[in-house]
Amino acid sequence: MLLVSLCATTLALNSSACLYDPDESQPDSPQNVAAVDSSVLSSKTASSPSTSPASNYLVGVGKADITGAAAETGMFGYAVNQVVEGLNDRLYARAFIIAQNDQPEQSRIVYVSADMGAMFVSVKLEVIKRLQAEFGSLYNDDNVMLTATHTHVGNSGYSHQRLYQIASQDDTGAGYSRQNFDAIVDGIVRSIRQAHNRLAPGKLTLAQGKLKGATRNRSLSAYQANPDAKDFDNSVNDVMTQLRLDAADGTPLGLINWFAIHPTSFSNQFSHLSADNKGYAQWGAEAKISQRSNPDFVAAFANADEGDVVAAGGNANSAPGFEGSKDEWQNVIRDGSLQLNKALELWDQGKPVSGPIDTRARWINLAGYEVAPEFTQGAGKQTLCLPARGYSFAPGAENGPSNIPGVYEGMTRKSLRLSDSVNKVDTSLLGTATRSAFGIVSSVSQDDCQAEKPVLLPTGYWGWVNKEQPVQLMRIGNLALIGIPAEPTTMVGRRLREAVGNELATSGVDTLVVAGLANNYSGYLTTREEYAQQHYEGASTEFGPYQANAYLQEYVTLAQAMRDGVAVTSDVTPPDRSKQNFAERPGVSYDDKPAQQQWGQVLQQPNPTYKKGDTVQVIFRGAHPKNNLRTEDSFLIVQRLQQGKWVDYKKDNDFDTTYSWQREKVAYSRVTIDWRISEDTASGTYRIVHQGDWKNGWDDTITPYKGVSHSFKVE
Repeated sequence: MLLVSLCATTLALNSSACLYDPDESQPDSPQNVAAVDSSVLSSKTASSPSTSPASNYLVGVGKADITGAAAETGMFGYAVNQVVEGLNDRLYARAFIIAQNDQPEQSRIVYVSADMGAMFVSVKLEVIKRLQAEFGSLYNDDNVMLTATHTHVGNSGYSHQRLYQIASQDDTGAGYSRQNFDAIVDGIVRSIRQAHNRLAPGKLTLAQGKLKGATRNRSLSAYQANPDAKDFDNSVNDVMTQLRLDAADGTPLGLINWFAIHPTSFSNQFSHLSADNKGYAQWGAEAKISQRSNPDFVAAFANADEGDVVAAGGNANSAPGFEGSKDEWQNVIRDGSLQLNKALELWDQGKPVSGPIDTRARWINLAGYEVAPEFTQGAGKQTLCLPARGYSFAPGAENGPSNIPGVYEGMTRKSLRLSDSVNKVDTSLLGTATRSAFGIVSSVSQDDCQAEKPVLLPTGYWGWVNKEQPVQLMRIGNLALIGIPAEPTTMVGRRLREAVGNELATSGVDTLVVAGLANNYSGYLTTREEYAQQHYEGASTEFGPYQANAYLQEYVTLAQAMRDGVAVTSDVTPPDRSKQNFAERPGVSYDDKPAQQQWGQVLQQPNPTYKKGDTVQVIFRGAHPKNNLRTEDSFLIVQRLQQGKWVDYKKDNDFDTTYSWQREKVAYSRVTIDWRISEDTASGTYRIVHQGDWKNGWDDTITPYKGVSHSFKVE
């Protein structure tokens, strides 16, 4: 989601520019929150699926840390100038390489799911550049698919497109971070290298099942405007698809789980890096399976057609009717546990995957793209528009409202009124003034091509977003992945799967997944009917009312080419802006501390004893986390005393620990470490360790330090 802090920024930069219907799905009972069913894997974890496939494939998995700066940088997702104040759980890239045994060089694909708000072409281009420097032409733009989980509390500043740099701004107005960009690219490349080095004969199994009640449609009235909505018993895609990867001997290697949900269980008021509900599910699956079978097991909980889909239980700052618990962690645990439990249920239910490995990909220019009549549902030939964001982009969506007075979802060219007394919105002087300001913007930026959308941000005219977009189709045996650089709504996903499936059915493909947020980001994707309603999703469908139809045309063409064994070529080349200079926040000048204190000194010791369910809090004299990202390491360690030795028990990649950083005066840092003691924690003696690095202002040297708390007991 991209909210209207952009609008305020835009108006500052350029003055001339710039009833809830309940879904039929209900969330699970609150009593079941975080009730991860560990019994599911009690006897099955290390076993092969009941129907064991032949080792027709080579498989490899990898996982690498992509966590950027843990303080004084922006977040990407809500676009409300969130500034990172610490780390709740680390962010990772998870890579999977699958190749045919009989032709591993020609028939292989790389699939990456990364804990990011969105994937951008800036990252894709640099990853491919580095892979080809190391592996030659083995990995390329065609056979590598990079996707984002869509966490809204992840690092920002890694896009080279102006709109998304504005969406990533911190409190200084900086919207780019080379440190974050490098951390992400380096981590993705490391994860792929790991998977490459582990490539070996393996088996694939595929399972599907419905996870009911976990999600709801946040734009139900827009969804119901689709004439085919009546053909489905649910307004969301509640099907979970899971690909299991095993070694030839049956050792579990990994899983890729696709389920449509916004990772917005943490609200737009949360300020610590996290992979959100997808991250909780990943953490849980990897812990449960690796403990029993393979310490290198990799579990990716990837996203799908989640454009209008949110957690049924809401978050701590949702709009009325969508409210969740005020306990931010409780919301994440609830939504992550629902996904995790279903994944564990599907673990041993898969059927063998069979068929070839194949891929088709190309780049197209969406601005001015012509959609043939057979793809416009009777509207004749249509041409796409210059990209633009509409008025109803400004209010934000139900799971991250902007609370800007006077604006609302459903602001169309026909319904918009400056003095609005009929749309059940803020009619105050401030609200009317806001709509008047929007009217001034639209008077110079309106585009008739955008039909019902009153244009607020002419992003294409300003050159703020790419017109060039990637389309990619991957086949893994009887599974096809529709890699789309956008957030498709539920109905767009249904239409895409049906159309592509019809083309590939004769070649043996029977399961299709819309892999959203793939290779780049081009906003949302709505049907023509949804677009006309101009909810948040329609207002954020940038290339006009027939953008989804254009993508439908492209993916059908890719499917036909794949079915017929025909190559495809790109119409355009994606822009490479890597040599440009972007506005960045200055780095750390130096760290300082009171003369009488030491680096890592404990300022607040833990209590002598705690009970399960309590939170341990320890405060240290620290330094700025930008000095060393501690990649593949940790800013904190919870240690347990066992047989007279201190043993690492938890680190900052665990969900139930939090590292917080706070600036004091000019260059002092205070570090707070919290450990929320879970009910399954073993009784015993523990202590908290903080690791950091301080920068000398005289010679710029960076020196590590460590602080250790007193011991305490957990009873």
